[in-house]
Amino acid sequence: MNDNIVSVIDIGSTKVCCCIANLLQSGGFEIMGAGYCVCLGVRSGIIVDLESVEKSVAKAVEQAEKSADFRVKNVYVSVSGKSVESKIESMSLNVGGRIIKNEDILRLFDYCNRDDEGEVAVIHSIPILYRADSLNGIKNPIGMIAENLSVKMNLVTVPKVQLNNLLMCLARCHLDPIGIVASAYASGLCFGDEDEDTSGSRIVIDFGGGTTSAGFFYNGVFSGMAVIPFGGKNISDDVAYGLNISFANAERLKTLHGAAFVSIHDESDTVFAPVIEDDDVITLRHVPKSSLNQIIQPRIEEILLMIKKKIDEFSPGDEFSRDVIITGGGSMLTGMRDFVSGILNRKTRIKKMEDFIDGSDIQIGNNFAAAVGMIKFAQMNNNYLSKVKKSANGLRSGGFFKKTLAWIESNL
Repeated sequence: MNDNIVSVIDIGSTKVCCCIANLLQSGGFEIMGAGYCVCLGVRSGIIVDLESVEKSVAKAVEQAEKSADFRVKNVYVSVSGKSVESKIESMSLNVGGRIIKNEDILRLFDYCNRDDEGEVAVIHSIPILYRADSLNGIKNPIGMIAENLSVKMNLVTVPKVQLNNLLMCLARCHLDPIGIVASAYASGLCFGDEDEDTSGSRIVIDFGGGTTSAGFFYNGVFSGMAVIPFGGKNISDDVAYGLNISFANAERLKTLHGAAFVSIHDESDTVFAPVIEDDDVITLRHVPKSSLNQIIQPRIEEILLMIKKKIDEFSPGDEFSRDVIITGGGSMLTGMRDFVSGILNRKTRIKKMEDFIDGSDIQIGNNFAAAVGMIKFAQMNNNYLSKVKKSANGLRSGGFFKKTLAWIESNL
């Protein structure tokens, strides 16, 4: 096994993506292979049909293995849905006026990961800022002297039943999970700008199929997230109902001709829509483009207003955040960038995968944002090899992750 090769799987509401990448000594990575498969067993991020998801995961992994000529065993996997929650929690530790050591930081982390009880498991515990006595805003307190050490921590949790089903799906595909990553966190990591000021703030909005997520990065740190249980599939459902066409045709019509808002030219422009008549006969009709976009716009506006409310609830100050990045399939709709900018009243950019992945023969689109973000997540772990060898410990998600894997191994 090549210890520099990492495999990731992003299980979404409408698709499964798998990426295999080689982590380079220079700090970058090279995508060796990728696989993609439609997923029918997930609803708003939650697995509702284990067998269907298993088949989709197996197919996506098989495609990636063939293109990379590499056998996948250990994987990072994403988790999404409105039940994945983020909250800020403050914790303190008495260090007795001595030098703060790495062990003190680990004690704070262990306190955060107390997830053996209750119905949720902690998958991320990310320190936002430390405080040493009266000194606030510290990024790294190791080596300082203080009586008390406190931290504001972003805790990301997922219901244990959702995590159990995800782990069971991977086990049935003969895959060993070495890390669980929140999809909103991964998408944000994907579009972090190494060439820009990493101390700044940004919001990354991922318009997925069944959900829309927003990852909040404050001073370069993942500080919160929000998930809305509506996405591109809901827009296609609206189009299918409003124009009386099939979902497949609605999806195609939305992708080829849809826009985020109605323009002055839409009334004169027409598109062909295969309309279903009462006797189940399908006929092609000329439909004004305005009719299509009048259906699309309200749903997008609804999603963005819900996201705006979450942003306003999280916002720690007026300076957060002037920069919004949008990605996902829904971000490709005509006029989406301007519409998002107008609703959120923030500078908005669309970032495409090809803008920063160079030198790869593997073609991937923005629906791979979370997968690429997980590769970057793996890069953040300097001791990646030890993570593989200690897969039961995962991302320091405590005893629950280890116990669950052990149970699956003995009962599958």
